Amino acid sequence: MPPAAAAGSSIRSGSSLEVNTVVIDFSLSNEQEAIRALAHEFAEREVKPRAQELDRMADPAAIFPWDIYEKGNRLGFNKTLIPARYGGLGLGEVETCLVVEELSWADGGVGSTYFVHDMQLLTLDDHGSEEQKEKWFRACAEDPEERFFMSLPWTEHGVAGDLNPRDFAAGRVNNGPILPQEWAMRQVVPPAQQREMTTVAIDDGDDWVINGTKRFITSAGRSKLLLTSARKGADSPDMGMGLFLIPADAPGVSYGHIEDKMGQRLMQNAEVIFENCRVPKADELKDYMTRPRVRGGDVEVAAVFNGISRRAYEEALAYSRIRYKGGARIVFHQAVQLAICDMAIKVLTARLLMLRAAWQNDQKAGGTAHNGMAKVYCSDVAVDVTDKAMQLFGGYGYMRDFPMEKLYRDARLGPIYHATNEMIMVGQLTPWLASMDTIY
Repeated sequence: MPPAAAAGSSIRSGSSLEVNTVVIDFSLSNEQEAIRALAHEFAEREVKPRAQELDRMADPAAIFPWDIYEKGNRLGFNKTLIPARYGGLGLGEVETCLVVEELSWADGGVGSTYFVHDMQLLTLDDHGSEEQKEKWFRACAEDPEERFFMSLPWTEHGVAGDLNPRDFAAGRVNNGPILPQEWAMRQVVPPAQQREMTTVAIDDGDDWVINGTKRFITSAGRSKLLLTSARKGADSPDMGMGLFLIPADAPGVSYGHIEDKMGQRLMQNAEVIFENCRVPKADELKDYMTRPRVRGGDVEVAAVFNGISRRAYEEALAYSRIRYKGGARIVFHQAVQLAICDMAIKVLTARLLMLRAAWQNDQKAGGTAHNGMAKVYCSDVAVDVTDKAMQLFGGYGYMRDFPMEKLYRDARLGPIYHATNEMIMVGQLTPWLASMDTIY
């Protein structure tokens, strides 16, 4: 066999077997590199200098930096996945992940705001009617304010039990100890009380009438379009639901508590309240529950946390080059070298898995398992890398005027964000793995 063969050439052995070789190229194209560079330059110039200051603001309602988002939207960051025929940039998930990663390098909350918006663009593109796409993609692409974001009002507290988590008050209220006989029960909470989704859409002629409350919703109160889940009928199961396009200022829509979060504070999360909100049946995504997902935009979660990981690595490496301890800069200490190498390996591995999943999505292969793997691994890596980086900073890493404490807070959201890593592994990855004989 020749040491190197051109792409597409064939190699014949002594038998009739013919092998076609294909060169695998892991480099970015010139266009992709230009997109990445543009996003990084914007992140470094517009986001990074202000992120720490905004993060420290006490009032979560005052943090959301519209001026940053408007500038980013004018560059097209909220239009990457909108097809060109509707006025968007018509890019793929690989390019979009590059943008989200660079924005998250400067601030995870900014990257997450774009991730959630992008995920809804994918859902609308894959499941929306031509009329729905023409209306809402155009609204985003041609928004004169450059403030068009989409939210996904999905998460709820549910009704499993009598205690509202917000009433928990750091342990001051509880339901008492668990009794021995309760351990023997299959269901402590009666099945009728186990609903995770209480928001209901009732059929009323040409409309659905929606009532319910959603919690932790990204960009709630800031976005212009809500892609809202609701059970269709009061007695339907959680999965007997629909997905509805609702303008954020529609009658019957209001906004409640704004979350005061540990990290990613430049992303706003709040309650969305529906009170007799009438939604035309034409605004339902008709096939969302019946047609398999074509793309799994969850890979952009991985992009968010890859950006945070890379920033933490870069900060730790830079610090180790200037910090003296034990008679030398700490970069010459073996324990520090091992930590830096471990971080670098994990950051690069995470990025390759993210790009693999994003590329597969762009082929519309329905590769949701790789999306889940990327989310789980990249978010776990972010926590590990920021923890190691903080350790290298020593006491300075714990101080708020250094970057590491914020990066750690932003990273820690990853394993519980969107869906917990345990939920993804048990609900998505294990069934997929069990159906295969090999991981490849």
